[in-house]
Amino acid sequence: MSRKTLTLVSAFILFATAATSASAGGRPDGSSRAWFGQINTGWAFPTGDSGDFLKDDWTFGGGAMYWPSDWSVGIGLDVNYLQMDLSSRAIGQINDQINQDPGNDGEITGGDVENWQFGVSAIWSLGPQTDSGFYLTGGISWNSITGRVTSTGLVYYPPFCDPWLWWCSPGGVGPGTIVRGKQDTDEFGWNIGAGYSFDTGSGGKVFIEARYQQIQFDGENLEYIPLTVGYRW
Repeated sequence: MSRKTLTLVSAFILFATAATSASAGGRPDGSSRAWFGQINTGWAFPTGDSGDFLKDDWTFGGGAMYWPSDWSVGIGLDVNYLQMDLSSRAIGQINDQINQDPGNDGEITGGDVENWQFGVSAIWSLGPQTDSGFYLTGGISWNSITGRVTSTGLVYYPPFCDPWLWWCSPGGVGPGTIVRGKQDTDEFGWNIGAGYSFDTGSGGKVFIEARYQQIQFDGENLEYIPLTVGYRW
């Protein structure tokens, strides 16, 4: 984690900790049931060295939470998806390396990093009121990561017919995206962050959450901060 990112995350957590003297949240309601569902979507910002070669992009996910009413800590089970494109700077650096190798031809025009994340996290409510207010969270994750580099070229599109609308496309050759290189890996990661939950008056809770994520990928740290809005019920 870079010093700038560490300072940002630490300040966020300290602010959340100070604010919990008034109220603390995270758990959807005060009933006796223990299992809850949740969904979320938001924007992920690459940070540290990852910010030099990736662009920020959308993320979304969902899962379940186990939180008995007499616990101050809940357990979250999450599945999240993220895909971030390569930055123009990264594309330029890769093309520079290609041009220096006499055995390689052509250049890439794009690429991305895709991540399916399966996480287990703790959600900690610091005050006696657990349904609305600030909370802290942190956990570990298993990440299925795919990195791709692509170029634009001519590709063949097969013919297609819609059985419902009686409409057909003849197919043919046209511009498209060609995958020039691909790497898949499964890696463990960790995260830490904080959030705030809002009472909706219907038993569920809307929440805003930010987490610092770090994953070891191909000998380097993949780092990003998803800022998400979600719903727990």
